[in-house]
Amino acid sequence: MRRENPSRRMPQPMIAAAAGAVLAVLAGGCIAERELTPISPRVSRIFETRVGGGGVGDVDVLFVIDDSNSMEQEQASLRREIPLLIEGLTNPPLNENGQPQWAAVESLRVGIVSTNMGSLGYPEAQRLPPICQQNGHFGDNGELRQSCSEGSGVLSWQDGDSPTEFAARVACVADAGIDGCGLEMPLLAATEGLMAGGEAFPREDSLLAIVILSDEEDCSLADPAAFFATDDRAVQLNQRCSREPGLLVPIDTIVEGLIGERDREKILFTALVGVPDHMEDLSFDELLALPEMQYQYIPIDTGLEPACERSSGDVVQGSAAPGRRYLQIAKELEGSLVRSICAESYQPAITELTARIGARVGFICANRSLTPDEDGAVVCDVIETLPLGEACADYPARVFMEVNEQGRQVCEVLQAVGGQAEGWRYDVSNPTCEQVAYFPLENAPPRGTQIGRAHV
Repeated sequence: MRRENPSRRMPQPMIAAAAGAVLAVLAGGCIAERELTPISPRVSRIFETRVGGGGVGDVDVLFVIDDSNSMEQEQASLRREIPLLIEGLTNPPLNENGQPQWAAVESLRVGIVSTNMGSLGYPEAQRLPPICQQNGHFGDNGELRQSCSEGSGVLSWQDGDSPTEFAARVACVADAGIDGCGLEMPLLAATEGLMAGGEAFPREDSLLAIVILSDEEDCSLADPAAFFATDDRAVQLNQRCSREPGLLVPIDTIVEGLIGERDREKILFTALVGVPDHMEDLSFDELLALPEMQYQYIPIDTGLEPACERSSGDVVQGSAAPGRRYLQIAKELEGSLVRSICAESYQPAITELTARIGARVGFICANRSLTPDEDGAVVCDVIETLPLGEACADYPARVFMEVNEQGRQVCEVLQAVGGQAEGWRYDVSNPTCEQVAYFPLENAPPRGTQIGRAHV
């Protein structure tokens, strides 16, 4: 951003899918499959697992942080909210009924890159500051920033680790500094960062969240030679980023690079960039149509009228250029979140991001396809063996069946079809990943529940 003047912890529930909590038993392979005595006349097989097991709930987060000399305050604002994100994902907040609002992740990995891509190796770009000429004119080149203590570019948390300590480690690496190249390429840095982590990051089957923080419009160059083929300097170079979009990496190419081989349902794009504050109710198209979001050229600073400003009293502390390319990316990826970098606090944005991640984790595919009837019902029973001390009556849409040898209550979960609004449904909206989901989300069973899916 350009400067004009200087409670009670609840057991973690089962991981949730986008439409609700999904049975871990439907993962590609169950931890147990065995013949049992039928529990109803139409059932002959049952597959079992335990809530919280099976490696589900893996989330990877890539932060792309603008490290140019106008970003000190904005980086600090982001770092303040990192504990909110980590705590919200590992120990979700409770609803009015005392149940988690979404499911806790079991595994979390974080990678952080800067927006400093130099001049993409183009050696004649001597008009740029010396920082842009470092590393063979490639800057940080999308490499994951090294951990402050571990010597690794991938920060990892597993269920059982301390969320507080992990948040502190992430915040340390997120202190990217303010001496990076001012020709920011956040979108290209994101695609490079996703390749830099190798097999460790991002993981193939994880939910991937990409979070960009920048006060400038993206200038991801596709043709550096053409871009630097003029005598333009500083301000004029920044203006070229918006005046000649044909010199930049196309939006479709960026989207393909972000998705890679991943299912679109497993990627969440978030940008804290130059858009007007308090415009959360507007669609991306409506944001793009605002007068503040049009490129209006001025002969000073970055050469663009700001889309937003952050002020303290009558003093403008910073501003951000219109981030049109981020909005165009967001339009292509369902569920994307774009908020203003000029906001007084990033807490609302990070709270919303946390909830959106929580609603998406655990796209667990069925290991056997079932055929719903016209009402959506399938021939299948979902059986829960609750943790010791828990009762079927304490959870909606459960019917008590028996108390087993360990003294644990066994319940049948009602199928949410016809006139039954709560329970579970068989979701076939994604033909490549049919799944059983709890509705509503808070109906997910507590951690330690043994789940059985029984069918003929």
